Amino acid sequence: MVDSAEQTPSSPWPDTLELTLDGIAQGGEAVGRWQNRVVFAAGGIPGERVVVRLRERQQAYARGEVIDVLSASPERVAPRVPGASHMPWQHIAFEAQQRLRRQILADQIAKFANVDPGVVEATVPASRPWGYRNNARLHCNGRQVGYYEADTQSIYELDHDPLLHPTLNETLAALRSALADEPDDAPPLEVTLRVSEAHGYCVAALRGRGDRRHLAVRWRARSPALAGVVFTVPPPNTLPPLGADTLVEELEDLTFLLRPTTFFQVNVAAATTLLTLIRAGLGDDGRGRLLDLYCGAGAFTLPLARDAIDVVGVEEYAGAVADAERSAAVNHISNVRFITGSAEAVLADLDGRFDAVVLDPPRRGCHPRVLRALLDRAPRRIVYVSCHPATLARDLKTLIAGGYAVVRATPVDLFPQTPHVESVVALMRAESAQA
Repeated sequence: MVDSAEQTPSSPWPDTLELTLDGIAQGGEAVGRWQNRVVFAAGGIPGERVVVRLRERQQAYARGEVIDVLSASPERVAPRVPGASHMPWQHIAFEAQQRLRRQILADQIAKFANVDPGVVEATVPASRPWGYRNNARLHCNGRQVGYYEADTQSIYELDHDPLLHPTLNETLAALRSALADEPDDAPPLEVTLRVSEAHGYCVAALRGRGDRRHLAVRWRARSPALAGVVFTVPPPNTLPPLGADTLVEELEDLTFLLRPTTFFQVNVAAATTLLTLIRAGLGDDGRGRLLDLYCGAGAFTLPLARDAIDVVGVEEYAGAVADAERSAAVNHISNVRFITGSAEAVLADLDGRFDAVVLDPPRRGCHPRVLRALLDRAPRRIVYVSCHPATLARDLKTLIAGGYAVVRATPVDLFPQTPHVESVVALMRAESAQA
């Protein structure tokens, strides 16, 4: 093992090294330095003295895992499921996770968008640090079921996932029981499992080759909470659903009708938090004409429509648009129009002026054409909901150069025990902000 104090610039990377961690990276790894080169250390906490085993070595940086903690942070706690790669922050105290999320967001937008880190507010903590997820995507191989290990297609099996809603864990246990009767050579299977927090039942989607109806029948027989299973099979094959094919969820006293594969927020409390921040960012312009890009099933569109003159939602996934339209109808919301298509393509042909725009893009952020079109349209306010601080910072740089100013940025803890940083950033046209 090599100590970080040895300062020979030409030294090659060792297998293990000892160093002090002094920062946090966007991906959630703690950061230290060895011979003026960066080391990303999974499983560490800033302030600790650790031993790291390296697994990736580049000229300017290396990545590895903490294998020994020589001086522990007071914020270190015992992990509930050691080695579970889908919750890599379970060794960090819940309160410290919030501080680190704020630090990650502030670092990224200050470094890459030149935004004053002082505009970044304290993280809004999750209402539940455990048992909060209302959906899960699992993988089956033969009788195995679990999550893929990080950066692999090896299944990590869990008897109980402490991140999942209790009803999902009960339904998952029934799936394990049903899989025990599957043949060893059963083809791989992807399982999407969702629970209605409002009504307490589950629906699932099975995606893979072969006829898995017998598995679904056994699963439903062993799981009272599983109301239905839908099948996604390669075309031209089709299979009818077994039981219910729609999940009914409630958000802000609105009813949402969702197919199992339609994206929705990971829990209702988180969606409510995001809506509160979005409304604050929209201000009085939230009562005007709104454009909701990457709107999904209308989780933001429909609640915002109750105060707006009218709202246009744009979403590329046709299934989500169909669910949004069904939900608008059941809630008797008529001042909403949904358009199926990519945001960049729809914006090119969309007529009319908008007072404000809500953006909630995937991790890759906004297409450059979307940002250019928004700058051309010049809405007074933009509220950007981001799930990736780096792509957020990249897009903010473009919007700021085009005449917008960041009013506030708020990190939100949607995924406790993970380094995921959701954030809501409110922007206003610079001349409006000065008025």
